[in-house]
Amino acid sequence: MTAPALETASLAVGYGGFPVVSGVSVAIAPGSLWAVLGPNGSGKSTLLRTVLGLLRPLEGEVRLFGTLLGRWERRALARRVAWVPQSFDGDPGFTGLELVLLGRAPHQGAWGLPGPRDLSIARAVLSELEIAHLAGRVVSRLSGGERRLLLVARALAQEPSLLLLDEPTAFLDLQHQAQVLERVRARVRRGLAAVAVLHDPNLAAAFADAVLLLRDGRVLGQGASAELLDAERLGQLYGLGLTEARTETGHRLFAPRGTG
Repeated sequence: MTAPALETASLAVGYGGFPVVSGVSVAIAPGSLWAVLGPNGSGKSTLLRTVLGLLRPLEGEVRLFGTLLGRWERRALARRVAWVPQSFDGDPGFTGLELVLLGRAPHQGAWGLPGPRDLSIARAVLSELEIAHLAGRVVSRLSGGERRLLLVARALAQEPSLLLLDEPTAFLDLQHQAQVLERVRARVRRGLAAVAVLHDPNLAAAFADAVLLLRDGRVLGQGASAELLDAERLGQLYGLGLTEARTETGHRLFAPRGTG
């Protein structure tokens, strides 16, 4: 039996010994896309940073591909797990291509120089996300949305088995929000495991196989998005009244009550 790409057991995460969210026990299999939903301050980003090893768990444990997080050597982990942070964290003088090539670093040799295959993969991902025109642009001169697309491209160029995305659709227009999640989902269908922090439940309903709902320091619910996402439960999650409708194609749409 294949081990989950990501598994947590009674996990509590937070800062300075104070938990932000506790009791997180999930098992995320290869070939699945999970969305993490919840109001601001519910611990969504803190959870992802802990799973990645950037923060220490307060309680419980994290396993990646069946191995405890603390037993992974960082370079080996970087070959398997990619991360899309909320903000750009590199040299603002990089070009778009140079930024995406950073995703190839864990796969390169001791000299850390990109080879023909690295360049081919980076350019292919730029084309896949329809941002090849950003290859020669200086990152510091790009919009927030363009930088966000490059960070997603960097993660995809890493060719991970597990992809963690912290608000991957931030700063993006509706077309690019759908485009990014469609590209991620296409990789999921080929075996990638992905976890995305999202703010829009409509995106989760349209693209995620499963959801993890966080509120007030605890797990409000988890499971298949088709079963878990409804107006009543999402209303409890966000503390407001919601209505639910369906498009002609059967997609569910949620909106605050009184806005329709």
